[in-house]
Amino acid sequence: MRGAVVTAGALLAVWSGPAAATSVTPVPERPQLTDAQASSATAAAYLGDWQPAPLDPSQWTPTFVVAEDGSGTHRTVQAAIDALPARAAGATPRAYVLVKPGTYREPLCVQGKAPFTLYGAGSPSEVVIVEGRYNAMPKAKGDAAHRCMPLLDAESYGTSGSASVMLFSDDVQLARLTIANDAMDRVRDGQGYLAGVGESGGAQAVALMTRGDRIQLEQVRLIGHQDTFYVERENDGTREARVLARRTEIRGDVDFIFGGATLVIDDSLIVSRAGRRVPGHGGHVIAPSTPNALARGFLIQDSRWLAEPGVAPASISLGRAWDRGVARGEWRASPSIPNGQAVLRGNLLGPHLAPWSASTSRRPFSAVGESANRMAEYRNVTLPDAVPVAAFDAVASGDGWASMNGGTIGGARAKPEAVRVVRTRAELDAAIALGDTPKLIALAARIDLAADASGRRLGMDDFRDPAFDFDAFVKQYDPATWGRLDPSGPLEEARKRSAKRQAAQVVVKVPSNTTIVGITPDAGFDGGSLMLDKVSQVILRNLRFSDAYDFFPAWDPNDNGHGEWNSEYDTVSLREATQVWIDHCAFDDGERPDPREPIALGQRMQRHDGLLDITRRSDFVTVSWNVFRRHDKTMLIGGSDGHRDDRGHLRVTLHHNLWEQLKERTPRVRYGPVHVANNLFVATAGGDYPYGYSIGVGIASQVLGEANAWEASAGIAPARIARLLKGDRFEDRGSRFNGDPVDPAGLLRAANPDKAVVGEAGWTPPYRLPIDAAVDVPARVRAGAGTGRLW
Repeated sequence: MRGAVVTAGALLAVWSGPAAATSVTPVPERPQLTDAQASSATAAAYLGDWQPAPLDPSQWTPTFVVAEDGSGTHRTVQAAIDALPARAAGATPRAYVLVKPGTYREPLCVQGKAPFTLYGAGSPSEVVIVEGRYNAMPKAKGDAAHRCMPLLDAESYGTSGSASVMLFSDDVQLARLTIANDAMDRVRDGQGYLAGVGESGGAQAVALMTRGDRIQLEQVRLIGHQDTFYVERENDGTREARVLARRTEIRGDVDFIFGGATLVIDDSLIVSRAGRRVPGHGGHVIAPSTPNALARGFLIQDSRWLAEPGVAPASISLGRAWDRGVARGEWRASPSIPNGQAVLRGNLLGPHLAPWSASTSRRPFSAVGESANRMAEYRNVTLPDAVPVAAFDAVASGDGWASMNGGTIGGARAKPEAVRVVRTRAELDAAIALGDTPKLIALAARIDLAADASGRRLGMDDFRDPAFDFDAFVKQYDPATWGRLDPSGPLEEARKRSAKRQAAQVVVKVPSNTTIVGITPDAGFDGGSLMLDKVSQVILRNLRFSDAYDFFPAWDPNDNGHGEWNSEYDTVSLREATQVWIDHCAFDDGERPDPREPIALGQRMQRHDGLLDITRRSDFVTVSWNVFRRHDKTMLIGGSDGHRDDRGHLRVTLHHNLWEQLKERTPRVRYGPVHVANNLFVATAGGDYPYGYSIGVGIASQVLGEANAWEASAGIAPARIARLLKGDRFEDRGSRFNGDPVDPAGLLRAANPDKAVVGEAGWTPPYRLPIDAAVDVPARVRAGAGTGRLW
């Protein structure tokens, strides 16, 4: 689409941006740089004498604070920007503008300001600057499209005038915030377009437009559809216009990274969106419009190019040149005509991507000849077909505690060599050996952690220390003769050595920055435990966990006053683990339930510990859409009353989980502010695991329940849904028991007349988790929880 001409005194043209194409025609040619050519295609070469340092908000003191509620120095971002000094000759100290969480609907204009940094408090999703203007949106002549770009003589906003944020200033830094244009958010499958818009044009709607030099983005989300991110240079094209986007997320569907500036995108997420366009219509990712006289346009490196569910394979081209101002078939090589330049190096490319496409003037893509394009690749890797792009998902904004404190991304920043399709224990161990390097483990098998390299399942005799004899152990430590002292001596030491040998085989220690996602129906782990100990950024999704069986449980002669066997292994255990998301998994005891174990020392042997325990200062955890079945003591949040240093930690959200055939601890909470929302609890009286209670209110806990649903068999009273275990707080909003409203705090007061039970949790969730009505929870959870529901 060609730009509309405006009068002198304004701009010479209203750039419309690349028009939408109706389909992608794959072109076989994909030029690859040689090592020698790639040596000059680096970030340092593109940025020249500018050497930006990583941004660290923890080191900044805000000059101004923006807050919707009036608690800052300004209520709007524009007001804070207006208060900054204008750019002047000589060095000017950098100013810092902090924006508190909220949604700021305003078109933001930044023009001619002294160096400053605009940054959000919290994760990037918590601070949103958004507008909803678009190219074909009508306006009257004489009305300004935007403060930074009035376009007074135009009768529509044009692509440039649609921008939610315009940065027309040098030395600007943005960090930890979202910039969005939501003009096309309600369009689905080509239906619902606004006035003047169709599949062929008018839908351009820019989130961020830059026109300046040394502009740096870090941990910024840019969200739109067509023409999301527009990087431009001054009209004469002679001034430097360099932009660096690092650890940034950019979403769109057509030409959503475009313009004539020099742009470096590093270690970022580039997502092709689904749903807006008519099914079958494709799109393009980048559209550089580099002046022909300039050697460097776009460099995108070490980034992940993914797609939302619903984007068809090979339907989106890597990109096309934006031959700005050139009519179809009229492009000729000339210093005055753009010829987009781009290098893509070291990226992970999803299967939705097709090769380069013809330019906007329909110049066929070619690496040679008079009309050669200037776009090439170097050492990119295509995502294996077996790995769904959803495997790279981070926890969504508002999705519980894991979305706070910067969010949880697991191994989403994995480089190509750290994306592993794993089918065996040896392959799993090799992937885990990558350590804290960001990694994505696509599990394509059910791995028996208690099996040897040949697949033979190991048993008690394989792990048993030669000095350990179980019958002798039981005889030695019989309370009738040994008393209530803890076991000690050679037999106990032999048991410990046996347990250590088993642990070395069956416990997998998951490092930081890891995503493990099941990609086959049976994917998961049997016979062992995943341990998350002193790690951060871990995501477990679409996995089956079963039968973490302990051959050598410990005997505690004083537990519960009469002695208990205590097993060691949870199927998943968190200890001092932070930023963890466990989603769409299934947990159970397998085919060896504890009630069928023999009795020794007067008590039933316990072979299984918890299904999922979250202890020892673990923090910022979301457990969502999982199924927990066939178990006794299911989930601890806080491992001991004596762990007083858990105060201020154990922030956990449990939502949309199914709990059935479970005895208790779903969960038992100590110390933490725990959010239990939209869970379905199925309480049954019989079977191996007859129902005891659901939520244990432990010492100093702060449990907030919202719209949970209990389905209980005959004989199970509402009073059993919660148990007071040295705690005194339980707030609930809108939960139901067998369809009727229920008041857990009131029931706890009635059951404990000597206790002062408070019906307020003492905290409010700092995130915006959508809450379903309790009457809708059983159907929603049954339809969505567990494995096999992600794609």
